[in-house]
Amino acid sequence: MRRQWLLGVTCFLLLTLGYRVRAQDSLIRVLTRQLAITKTDTGRVNRLIDLANASTDINRVSALQYSNEALALARAIRYKPGIAMAQFTLGRAYSNLNNYDRAMQYLNAAGDGFSQLQDSLGVARVQSRLAWVSIQRGDYATAFELGQQSLHVAEQRNDLLLIRQTHSHLGSLHILLGDYTLALEFLTAAMDEHERANDLGSVCRTLNALGELYRLKGDPEKAQNYYDKSIRLAESLQNPLLRAQAESNLAAVETEQGQPLQAIRTAHRSLRVLLAEGAYEVIAWAQTVMARAQLDANRADSAVYYGQKSWNLSRQIGHKEVIRDASQVLAQSYARQNDYRHAYQYQQTFIAYNDTLLGAQTRQQLTILQQNAKAAEQQAAAILQAEEDQRQQQRLIGALIGLGLLGVVALVLWRSNRQQTRTNAQLRQQQAELKAAQNQLIQQEKLASLGELTAGIAHEIQNPLNFVNNFAEVSVELIDEIADEHHKPNPDPQLTDELLTDLRQNLQKISQHGSRASSIVRGMLQHSRASSGQREPTDLNALCEEYLRLAYHGLRAKDKTFNASFQVDPDPALGPVQVMPQDLGRVLLNLYTNAFYAVQSRQKTTPTAGYQPEVTAQVRLENDQAVIRIRDNGTGIPAALLSKIFQPFFTTKPTGEGTGLGLSLAYDIITKGHGGTLDVDSKEGQGTTFTLKLPV
Repeated sequence: MRRQWLLGVTCFLLLTLGYRVRAQDSLIRVLTRQLAITKTDTGRVNRLIDLANASTDINRVSALQYSNEALALARAIRYKPGIAMAQFTLGRAYSNLNNYDRAMQYLNAAGDGFSQLQDSLGVARVQSRLAWVSIQRGDYATAFELGQQSLHVAEQRNDLLLIRQTHSHLGSLHILLGDYTLALEFLTAAMDEHERANDLGSVCRTLNALGELYRLKGDPEKAQNYYDKSIRLAESLQNPLLRAQAESNLAAVETEQGQPLQAIRTAHRSLRVLLAEGAYEVIAWAQTVMARAQLDANRADSAVYYGQKSWNLSRQIGHKEVIRDASQVLAQSYARQNDYRHAYQYQQTFIAYNDTLLGAQTRQQLTILQQNAKAAEQQAAAILQAEEDQRQQQRLIGALIGLGLLGVVALVLWRSNRQQTRTNAQLRQQQAELKAAQNQLIQQEKLASLGELTAGIAHEIQNPLNFVNNFAEVSVELIDEIADEHHKPNPDPQLTDELLTDLRQNLQKISQHGSRASSIVRGMLQHSRASSGQREPTDLNALCEEYLRLAYHGLRAKDKTFNASFQVDPDPALGPVQVMPQDLGRVLLNLYTNAFYAVQSRQKTTPTAGYQPEVTAQVRLENDQAVIRIRDNGTGIPAALLSKIFQPFFTTKPTGEGTGLGLSLAYDIITKGHGGTLDVDSKEGQGTTFTLKLPV
């Protein structure tokens, strides 16, 4: 029923579209004539702002020009409302031109101006636009917070335009966060609101967003249906940019459906328009889609051509998602051409960017979950406080009325008890939701540690692979020499034996280093899979050394300029210890990562001549216990905070860089999972030592 209604409304909108396009042009002409005859300066500022708003979807350069003229005039006459509105339209114009730094500059200035004018609705409009810019910049946590604030004010003031704009932004945000259920709710609400307002440009964008939602959900038929509607509507609107954006996404669906030749034609049409419009972010995405389609069509050379274009452009504009996708296509394309050197290079780039983006997305999802949990706690506290205030008021009234009104007092107490029962039920439900959110945060923390581990493994596995490649090349040369000697009239048996001996040694080394690479991969798989809960004999000396290297190279993958000395002091007398290696590995990785973070922070914030960052691990058998001491000479922990570091969600790192769950999980694994102890000793400005004790 919903689909039939949407189709009917869309048909009606298409019939009236020619009128709306002409009406938009007519509005600009009317506003231009009004500007020419307006005498007051404040009136001219307002007309220029109206022209900027009317030109937003037709001519972005004109919108920027009108906004600049309005701002210059408003400043000259000190017209504060005009200054704030002109800054807002300038911010919107720059964001439409993908210049997000300038957009943020003017939007923040507009927000300050509206705040000084006590214009809460103006502030909410700025927050809604800042949420959209934050989405484009990949700052999803900030976008979520700003979007919620804007929507709250818009609903209070019943501003229908701001409500539908914010619904659209929040829908796009939840697509990026992978929460497709909430995304569909927001986008469906936005679609209804855009249609009621007869805002066809926004309808076109929302259809494209719904197509993206179903494409990412793995429903290509629904995705293609929405893209087709968006394309037809964009054609009727005579808006080639909206059509090209939808066509770039349609090409991706056609590639996924096994139609690479059709996808190539669609991507070509899209790129012609996008290049003319200068929509660089969409151009980079469309070039990646084109490269993927060319590869699926067995045109590896063309795939490399478009993949390289996308890779170069996305690096220039800083679009990390497209850099990742272009790197993957280039790695596969070069491999198809048997150019394994370039394939390996781009595969490494893909892994690095993929790990970075996964870690960033995880941190932002954790921030949003923490915001929701905090809001739920505040709501529960407010309900309890309101109930307490109400009970106190009821007791006071009962005391004043006296013994003669005992019946009334009894009735009031009965109502209070009933309300208390409802409040307790609500509180129990909220506590259950908080518990579920905490469990989800714990899983996200484990995924974050896997991202740290992967970066170190990428470096560790490269060394044995280099040995395998080198010995393989030398072995091929030895085989050639043996073949040449064999075909000689008088082959030298002694030389042949020597060559065969060298060949056998090379093959043994290839096997040895291949086994090393396999063991590294097995270690990664053990870390990523859930713990079986079963203990097994484990060499703690080797485990400590392996995770120390991985943690160091994981940080180096993020900051190539960072260097530190690190070593493990093993205890040869310590035999295998019964532990759960996956869980203990997570503990070690967390402690090592924190240690390297501390020495890096000290090096950056308080540079001292001669300071050498250092992280060490010592393994000892003491009093029938395996003792592991992890020391660093970093920033240290203030004495006032030492008692809190094992509490869930407590962290000394800046917002967005730590979840506050790592040490809490480590403490539970050691104390509850292994029956051991985990202690800390730290001096601010000198360093920190964590001591793990495990029963042998």
